Amino acid sequence: MLGSTSINQHQPTQIHITMKPTIQSIRESLVLGPYFFSKDTLKFFGQTMRSFRVEWHDKEKSVVRLFAPIKNQRQIIGNTERFLDVSDPSNFKEV
Repeated sequence: MLGSTSINQHQPTQIHITMKPTIQSIRESLVLGPYFFSKDTLKFFGQTMRSFRVEWHDKEKSVVRLFAPIKNQRQIIGNTERFLDVSDPSNFKEV
């Protein structure tokens, strides 16, 4: 047909890329409470902010694993571990 235009019925696929959050951004969000990263709490468990790590637990669902060893006299006696939904960067949620 002359003068008609073809409209593509298919919508482009949107790719949602979520960045892995930093320890500092998790701390500032207060999702784990105001005392989770406090100086006294970290000292009690033999931890520092640098001892914490973040890794993807389920990247498709935007779930990260936050973890750090618990130390007593330089010996590892356990782990601190939390899972967070980071799909909304302005509102992290504990899973």
